[in-house]
Amino acid sequence: MCFKINSHTSDPIYHQLAAYIVNEIRNNRIKIGERLLSVNEAYRVYSVSRDTVLAAYGILKEMGVIVSVPGKGFFVERSGVSGSFRLFMVFDAMNQYKETLYRSLVDHLAGDYEISISFHYYDVALFDTLVSNACGKYDYYVLIPHFNRDVSSILDKIPSDQLLLLDAFPEGYSKNCAAVYQRFYSDSYEGLKSILDKLMRYEALHIVYNDQFQYMPEDYIAGVYRFSGEFRFPVYVERDFNMETIQSGHCYMAISERDLASIIKQINRKGFQVGKDIGLLSLDDTPLKEVLIGGITTLTTDFELMGRTAAELINRREQQRIANPWRLILRGSL
Repeated sequence: MCFKINSHTSDPIYHQLAAYIVNEIRNNRIKIGERLLSVNEAYRVYSVSRDTVLAAYGILKEMGVIVSVPGKGFFVERSGVSGSFRLFMVFDAMNQYKETLYRSLVDHLAGDYEISISFHYYDVALFDTLVSNACGKYDYYVLIPHFNRDVSSILDKIPSDQLLLLDAFPEGYSKNCAAVYQRFYSDSYEGLKSILDKLMRYEALHIVYNDQFQYMPEDYIAGVYRFSGEFRFPVYVERDFNMETIQSGHCYMAISERDLASIIKQINRKGFQVGKDIGLLSLDDTPLKEVLIGGITTLTTDFELMGRTAAELINRREQQRIANPWRLILRGSL
């Protein structure tokens, strides 16, 4: 047996040892029903402390990989290890376009996968807890790190060759892991630039994101302000926007679907005609936006493609970083 500690990760040694033993079982180097090394044998063979062995065996028992038989030792449990690949996902929140992303990823995975999914809802402490509790219990980790702060210390808990970052690549994380992400700065700038002629019909663009359960990357805002300054077009990025102030001759971009619904209610209440009296945009396309009030123009990434690309990287175990393309879907609301 040749267990080597990876000193280039913050993943605890007992997690590394547990993952090593699981890999040995799956590759049939440790047989189903076979007795594992005793704690006294294992700490000498693996060159780790007794506490590390006990902690690793504890994880394996919790996973159902091994059972302890009093007076005899630890044995590999037949029902505990399947040929399936254990995949752990942490999304920010589930909505219609994230469901598209999830379904696309799952549909394009090759082989037998066991998938667990959790949500952090933009709570860094919860994100940390979810990642910490999952470390060493899965074969691969897919995380959406939607935070406007450095979370690299949390990401470092996972070996980079078992990690895929989805939708965002946080500043400060430098490890060589797989990623399929949006380039928020250039995407927002190029997206608004592509509709400059449409926007010039209005006095200003108001970007509205009141919803607390919606991620707004600082890079996206920076790209917006670059567009505004370069083309001298007024853009207001508004948190806690008062929907009562919506007025004719202006254009509004909703970041979340909740904000979009509130804007449409005010437009209807005031009797404005979308695409004539008032402009309306939305971030991230969904099927519903194709039919709402005659169709809403969206600036979006391709979430189906993002999921498919992520699945291909997982299937091939490739550590590439791939930027997902943005696109404009022009409809009658602008």
